[in-house]
Amino acid sequence: MLNHNFDVDIQLPSSGQKVKINKDYIEVNKIQIPCNEIQAIKYGVSLIGPVKTPTKKAYNIDILSKDNKSVSINFESSKVQELLEEDHTYYYIMSGLWQYVKKSLIGQFIDTLNEQQSFNVGPTTVNNRGVSMSYKTWFFGKTKTEITPWSDLKYYLNKGILHIESVSNKKKKVLLSLHNDWNAVVLNTLMHYLWQDNRKTKLAKGEKI
Repeated sequence: MLNHNFDVDIQLPSSGQKVKINKDYIEVNKIQIPCNEIQAIKYGVSLIGPVKTPTKKAYNIDILSKDNKSVSINFESSKVQELLEEDHTYYYIMSGLWQYVKKSLIGQFIDTLNEQQSFNVGPTTVNNRGVSMSYKTWFFGKTKTEITPWSDLKYYLNKGILHIESVSNKKKKVLLSLHNDWNAVVLNTLMHYLWQDNRKTKLAKGEKI
């Protein structure tokens, strides 16, 4: 049985960018970042134009290296429909990004949690005990930041925003944009992983996941 080839090699019609993705590096217009040097990603598809009658789609993928070098993959469609040629192009690029980059970043987050260390995404910190959240104790009160335990958390996606909220206290919440916050897309997938097979409970007990 042949292994699936996730390599990407394409020139994007609307932007003219030449994009290559393989197990060794991501290259955009001859600017290369080795896959093992990538520390963060963000991506998303936006509708452009009036809210009720958008005219086109914008596709954006950003990659950040450990030495803070970044490359961006950007292209647009000329219309708005389901499964445009540009949608297939986006999925083609994303399959390579998932295989060679995102899976590794998720693995790094899991290793960090298993080591009972922490990592940051946007304004929040995540560790094996839970997710840090800032909130006001009362309307005019001071802002307080504390870890909300995994047992008291829920999460969901809405219009490209990852919502992480306390079940017991509505004031405690974190909002992360998949498009704009580095590694929010990675955290979203990690949350899905933790909510399966009782992993978040194991994590809170200090067990490996």
